[in-house]
Amino acid sequence: MAVVKHNLKFNIAQLLREMIGAERSYSFSDETIILDETLDLRGVKGKVRFMRTASGVLADAVAQGDVEMECTRCLRPSLQHVAVRFYDEFHSKIEVNTGAPLPKPDEEDPFFIDEAHRVDLGEAIREYALIELPMRPLCQADCKGLCPQCGIDRNFETCDCDTNVVDERLSALKVLLDK
Repeated sequence: MAVVKHNLKFNIAQLLREMIGAERSYSFSDETIILDETLDLRGVKGKVRFMRTASGVLADAVAQGDVEMECTRCLRPSLQHVAVRFYDEFHSKIEVNTGAPLPKPDEEDPFFIDEAHRVDLGEAIREYALIELPMRPLCQADCKGLCPQCGIDRNFETCDCDTNVVDERLSALKVLLDK
């Protein structure tokens, strides 16, 4: 198994010249993959196995890394571990032996092999990592959050605020609970 450091582009020209079903496997790592304007996947490590298909290669990939996100309870930064596994086909744009253009695949929003016969896993990992991000990230499972009255971080301080205060808009529901 070959190891590729700090690069998620794999030259598969030789694999494209082989019969359908031929395989290559690689380990990879990268410092950072930018997920969007505010989030980065850091310390990316993984493995990929490419298998030759009729229109390109099928990538069977696993990757993991950490994303710094804001805790939804206390608003402090917290590291969230993200692991992805995907099977996706990368389609050739040109025939490897002749350089002739190939027809576009029927699938919606496919991944492509570039003109130099390289697969760039970065975009696929980015898309799958975004799906795996937690909807409500927490700095720790038992995060106490911020006091809604005075705003202190309950993980580090205590306050004397009344925690039984009911929002006036919900007072009608409290009447139902009292019955």
